[in-house]
Amino acid sequence: MKATIKDVAREARVSISTVSYAINGKDRISEKTRQHVLKVAKKLNYVANGNAKLLKQKNTRAIGIFFNSWFGPIYSEIARGIEKAVHQAGYDLVACSLYGEESSTAYKYLRDRMVDGAIILTNSFDNEFLTSMASKDLPLVVLDREIQSPHIYSILIDNFGGAFTATKTMVKSGAREVYFLGGPEDSYDSQKRLDGYIAALGFCGVPVNHDFILECDFTEEGAYRKMNALFDKGVIPKAIFSANDEMALGIYRAAREHNLSIPKDIKVVGFDNIREAAVTTPPLTTISHQQFEMGISAAETLFQALKGNNDIEPIRIQPTKLIERNSL
Repeated sequence: MKATIKDVAREARVSISTVSYAINGKDRISEKTRQHVLKVAKKLNYVANGNAKLLKQKNTRAIGIFFNSWFGPIYSEIARGIEKAVHQAGYDLVACSLYGEESSTAYKYLRDRMVDGAIILTNSFDNEFLTSMASKDLPLVVLDREIQSPHIYSILIDNFGGAFTATKTMVKSGAREVYFLGGPEDSYDSQKRLDGYIAALGFCGVPVNHDFILECDFTEEGAYRKMNALFDKGVIPKAIFSANDEMALGIYRAAREHNLSIPKDIKVVGFDNIREAAVTTPPLTTISHQQFEMGISAAETLFQALKGNNDIEPIRIQPTKLIERNSL
């Protein structure tokens, strides 16, 4: 079986990023480490995809978009914006999933530089790996996380400001016990929204109760199970700020099954303003941040980098606004 970069990393007892630095001649590692890695690569007969690198040298006229194996409504809207801008620029769009992790197509396309640039919609690539891949010839745009490194550009949502507004609005509506239903602990978006929630409570003079801070997975099903477990214990939150709309829909489903009325029994505010938010019953109050435009901004930033523009802002922040409906 042909050796992979993961095999080299395991044998050399270094990270995949370090192997990439060594093979691509990057100066982020010591010469001693480089020689050690190259020696192991030779021992394992590891050969990078030369045909792919040759293809990259000729320019592929393709942009990569990399995402997790799941692809929710938020990323669908962002992807539509990316697709429009990419095709208007005369490029092809190559979509790759991270399913399979280091052996996935997504890792292969970046390692072998089979695209001219890439837009990263997942946190499954670690920062070190992306830093090792990014170059003048392969600029990267990352969404919803900050990486301060040459040739990497961040497009962020004003998570803090949106969460602050949502929480403050809930408190002003009369709710003194506001729960926070967040995403995974390692999610940049969720952490920033939690920060905004905590800051808003402090601003409104409401003590933070850590029992009210719940972790979930950003999915409707996950929120449904989480809230069912809470309701079954007899705990009925007066108000819940859901860190995304998909989880808010899960709250709605669990509430209906427990004969709880929104907003009479539970006030709910979401985040993202997905299409379902406006048509659910009752329509969901939420935070909007223009996902389609975010996708266009990401692609335009990447094309500026490909043209060698040195004046690109390393971080761009998409504004948010409250969309008031009937769940509050």
